[in-house]
Amino acid sequence: MNEVKRTYYINVGTGEVLEDPTTLDVQFEIQATEEDIAKLQELLEEVDNTSQNSYGATWFPWQVYYSVPQDQEYDYYLTEVYRAIHRLGNEHTRRHIESMNVLNQGV
Repeated sequence: MNEVKRTYYINVGTGEVLEDPTTLDVQFEIQATEEDIAKLQELLEEVDNTSQNSYGATWFPWQVYYSVPQDQEYDYYLTEVYRAIHRLGNEHTRRHIESMNVLNQGV
């Protein structure tokens, strides 16, 4: 059964996924099914959760950023968000993400 794809607009910084591009500062446009959106929202929630967990660790100047497990987890989920948006995005969205050079991280 093929699900219908609809156009959605994403702001990674705020974690928002909306159908109306006028209600937020749109970063990316994608075509996705409801199932795709549910998975993307789960990833965005993980980014939010891991960013809250890693925030305190960044205040310790003697710790190398990537040696902190919470930071590695945050980077992993953020990279997965960009991978999903790249896979679902229109041509402009895919080029933009490729120019950010974030897809090779977390491999």
